[in-house]
Amino acid sequence: MRSVAGVSGVSSAAHSPPAWTGPPAGARQSTRQSGNELAWRLDAFNKFLLVASPVSRVTAAVGREACHALGFSRVAFLRVNWDVRRIRGATGYGLNPTMLGGISEPFESSPWIEGCAISGRPAYALNVGHGPLLPMRYVELFRLGPLLCVPVIDGAGPVAVMLLDRRGEPFGVSDELLRAAACVGKSLGLALDAAKGYGTRRAGADQLPALTARQSQTLRLLSRGLSNKEIATATGLSVFTVRDHVSSVLHSLDVPSRSAAVTRGWELGLLGADPS
Repeated sequence: MRSVAGVSGVSSAAHSPPAWTGPPAGARQSTRQSGNELAWRLDAFNKFLLVASPVSRVTAAVGREACHALGFSRVAFLRVNWDVRRIRGATGYGLNPTMLGGISEPFESSPWIEGCAISGRPAYALNVGHGPLLPMRYVELFRLGPLLCVPVIDGAGPVAVMLLDRRGEPFGVSDELLRAAACVGKSLGLALDAAKGYGTRRAGADQLPALTARQSQTLRLLSRGLSNKEIATATGLSVFTVRDHVSSVLHSLDVPSRSAAVTRGWELGLLGADPS
């Protein structure tokens, strides 16, 4: 594990992300009726990352879109530095950036965040003021109540966490929300990972690999941080068939891993547009 300097609160004018506009006309009512509004918002977040690529750092705008996707009002991004075992404030949305930037704590003072990062899975706390979850000074400073902690995972593992809440107001979580939060963390991690090699084309990169329609679809779903099982659900295919498609994508792009495939896809412009 290692620290990541790429998680920063400094925006890049060259890659200003689009503002949130909400669902297209008529979409909000239909998604509510079908119970798929959360899935629609998650898809919108992934498309936002594609349009804003290469995402080389976490910005307040990324935080804003994560909040919209998951239905929260504010978020704090904290860097996880495994070398010195510290958690540091990076950026956020709906929070005072100066106060957030002043956060610097050893793992021992925030065992809940450390545990979430190590597990790689979102964690929910009904009240972080009860028990040794977070230092009380932060609970009081930011008026914290229920919190959702979401790890941001790149190809090497957790590099940051997102702390999402509704300004201290109570909220509950469902399995669907936890799965969506995990996807947001994975998608953002993949975007950060892909940005590391953006523009560093290898020899012969001008010759785009010929991907089939199914391989292109699989690559787009990989870029959203979906597992084989989740891709199977989205496409109606079996997990075994999806596994074969993922293997063929890795072979066609000549890469060793799923995150490397997404990196290669952004580098070659294969993820610049989503026909769906």
